[in-house]
Amino acid sequence: MKSLKKNDRILITGGTGLIGTNLNNALREQGYESNAIGSSQYDLRDLTAVKLAFTEYKPTVVFHLAAKVGGIFANNTYKADFYSDNVLITTHVVNESINHGVEYMFAMGTGCAYPKRLEGSVLLEKDFLDGVPEITNDAYAYAKRGLLVHLEALAENEQINYTYCLPANIYGAYDNYHPTHSHVVPGLIRRFCEAKDGGLSEVKIWGDGSAKRDFLYIDDCVAAMILLAEKGLSGPVNIATGELTSIADLAVAIKQASKFSGNIEHDLSFPTGQKERLFDLERIKSIGWEAKHSLEDGLEKTVEWFEKNKNNIRER
Repeated sequence: MKSLKKNDRILITGGTGLIGTNLNNALREQGYESNAIGSSQYDLRDLTAVKLAFTEYKPTVVFHLAAKVGGIFANNTYKADFYSDNVLITTHVVNESINHGVEYMFAMGTGCAYPKRLEGSVLLEKDFLDGVPEITNDAYAYAKRGLLVHLEALAENEQINYTYCLPANIYGAYDNYHPTHSHVVPGLIRRFCEAKDGGLSEVKIWGDGSAKRDFLYIDDCVAAMILLAEKGLSGPVNIATGELTSIADLAVAIKQASKFSGNIEHDLSFPTGQKERLFDLERIKSIGWEAKHSLEDGLEKTVEWFEKNKNNIRER
């Protein structure tokens, strides 16, 4: 199978987001020829824009990270937009990769698209498409599943080699810190830091806090992605720490990292979401990777970054 080499021309879609920015920096530091594009440059829902990007950069390898993403509130509220935008983005990028002779694609999936029936079970890559996803993010999940189906069909015809990443909840520098449409870690970091700065006495978190997630620091995620691409491990691959933390415990950890001294209150008018996601890590560990950052260490670094950059944070 084709794997990542130093003479490859790399194009990163979604290159200005959390994963793309950090991945681009890491690839360049390691001597790769990497170019990152974001939605302000190319609207990948528009086929003409996608064609222009591929004509300009002429990639041999694509890290396809671009997606319309959000937390539980956004996923559950704007389902039609999340489905249609992501189907357009992935279809255009994959088809243009074939048209331009791209040899390898690293595609970003989502752990939230695993079947609801596996809640409480260990999540194996082979079961990813086998069942209905959690209803609060089903539209987004089906769009992201479609990306895997598309790549599998092309690989069967020997038109492309690919890795499809199924990550835990990633967090870190350059995340989306929108007050309502962000994922849980950046959303809570913003809420606690602003509450501290504003002298507030409490912070509300959505749901009852019982849902458990695996939280993966961005530096560990990027290291796994580059290693997977260099090794050329094909098909779906879980990337996670193997440790679960409840949203309630996460809130306490972020409270401590942000030095907020007030109380935490639960807003039960919001849904809790899928109860648990525990990833099987046999495939990723088979190439010698493991997470190096504890949750406390990762949160401290992320809060520190947010405090330094809070006047210029991304909100989309």
